[in-house]
Amino acid sequence: MYRSAALSFATAMLLATPALAKAPADPRAEIARVLTRQLKGDFTPHSQAEIRAAIKPVDINGDGIQDWEVDFNTFGSAWCGTGGCRYQLWLGRAKAAPIRVFDRQVREHEAVRRDGRIVFVFDFHGSQCGGFGSEVCPGEFAWSAKRGRMVLLPTPGKHTSTAAPVLPFQ
Repeated sequence: MYRSAALSFATAMLLATPALAKAPADPRAEIARVLTRQLKGDFTPHSQAEIRAAIKPVDINGDGIQDWEVDFNTFGSAWCGTGGCRYQLWLGRAKAAPIRVFDRQVREHEAVRRDGRIVFVFDFHGSQCGGFGSEVCPGEFAWSAKRGRMVLLPTPGKHTSTAAPVLPFQ
């Protein structure tokens, strides 16, 4: 009787414990799945090889887990305009699929190390700074572990006023 009670208790504990999440075997495949859905209405069909080739390794937060970037310039001019091209950053996670943490249209982008952290320096469409298209409109974003998202860093002078790292695309 003691043995069956112990077995019942152990079984109940296993069933009540949520399964430990784990990272997907291929994080790029997870990102490619999302990109395939986003590219569905594009003028030119894109192969899975093209989509996977657009997913490049990058370091967002220095945690040793591979992060990813996608520059939509790879997919042709339908994803670009006077404000540049759509650009995404995906944060790799140890026990789950990567998550999109930056998704904006940018004219230029560069990752630099500054003050012990990785900073993404962007140039946005001039209208993001209250001007017009060709005017310079810098913005710098970095990962904030405390907030769990990319944050707009204070920049001297004129800079983007849109602090949201992910903007909705129609």
